[in-house]
Amino acid sequence: MNATPRDRVLSLLQGKPADPLPWIEHGLDRRVVMQAMDLGPFPELPPGPSIEYDLAVLELDKRINRAIGLCNLEASYRYSMAPRIRDPHTYAGLITDQASLAKLVMPDLTPKLWDDLQRLIDAKDEFALSVSISTGIGHIWQTMDMEAFSIACLEDHALLRTILQRYTDWTCRVLDKVQTMGIDFVWSFDDFAFKTGPIYSPRILREVVLPYAKQVAAAIELPWIFHSDGNLMNMLDDLVPLGMSALNPIEHGCMDIPAIRRTFPHLTLIGNVDLGLLARGTPDQVRQFVRDMFAEMDSPGRYIPASGNSIPSYAAPVNVKAMVEEIRAHMVTTARSS
Repeated sequence: MNATPRDRVLSLLQGKPADPLPWIEHGLDRRVVMQAMDLGPFPELPPGPSIEYDLAVLELDKRINRAIGLCNLEASYRYSMAPRIRDPHTYAGLITDQASLAKLVMPDLTPKLWDDLQRLIDAKDEFALSVSISTGIGHIWQTMDMEAFSIACLEDHALLRTILQRYTDWTCRVLDKVQTMGIDFVWSFDDFAFKTGPIYSPRILREVVLPYAKQVAAAIELPWIFHSDGNLMNMLDDLVPLGMSALNPIEHGCMDIPAIRRTFPHLTLIGNVDLGLLARGTPDQVRQFVRDMFAEMDSPGRYIPASGNSIPSYAAPVNVKAMVEEIRAHMVTTARSS
C-alpha cells in the first residue's frame, strides 16, 4: 500500500524512513506557484478572516499540492498563534513597560474557534496538517519596542518574564485543545536570529527566555518543528534539548550543516533552498543548487526538502518552477532506487 503524503511527513518527523521523501513548505505565495506551474487563474476567495475563507484556501492548497507534490497543509495562524503586539504599518513592537502590558491581549479561545478548526481538520484529506505556535522565543522581542527590549534585557527582567508568562499560559491552553482534535504536527515559529547570530545574549536566552520555552515544549505531544531564520549555531546546544523533531529552515549561508549532522544526528532537517537565488538567480542556478542541496542534506537521510523560509511573492516564477521540478525529479529518483 502506497504511503500517503501525511504518512511520509510523519515518518520523517518520527525519525523513520519515507519513500519517497516528502516535501513541505510554510507560507508559499499561491499566486506565484500557480503562475510558475501554469495552474490557471487565481480563484476568487470569500472574505476573511472566516471559516469560509479558510476552507476555500484549504481546497486551493490541496489542488496545488496534488499538482506539484507538496505534502502539507497549514491551519491559519488565527487558531493557535499568539499575537505579536506590533504597529500594523511599521511592525514595531508596542510593549515598552509595565503600563503598556494592557495592550498584550490574547484572542478568546471560543467554542466556535474550535468548531471551525475541526472543520479544517476534517477536510485535510491525505495531507499532513499543522498548527502554528511560538514558544515565546521569537515573540517577546518582536512584540516589544526594540529600545525598550534592549533596556529590559539589562534592567527589567521582570517585564520580560511577565510577557513570556502570558504567552506561555495562552499557548499551553491552545496545545491542550488542538492536540486532541486530529492535528498531525506542530510548527513553532520563533525567529530570533540574523545571518550574523541571535538577537539574545546567551545569558538572556538561558536565564530569562528558555525557562518559558521549556514549559511550552513540554506541552507539545505531537511531532514538532522549530523554525528560526538566521545563524543559530552558537545556540543549538541550548535549543535542541527543547525536544523538537526537526529544525527549519536551515538558512543558506550561515548554518553549518555538517556540524549539525555530527552533533545532532537525530534531528530531521527541513529547508535550505536559497531565497535570494529564487528571486534573483536563473533556473539553471536553482536546479544546480537543489541538486547540490540534496547531495549535502539528504546523504544520511532525515531530510525534508523545502525553501529556506517560504516561497515568497518576490520569487521569480521561472525559478520556482525550476525548484519544483528538481525536487520532484529527486523524489521520483529516490522512489525508483529504493
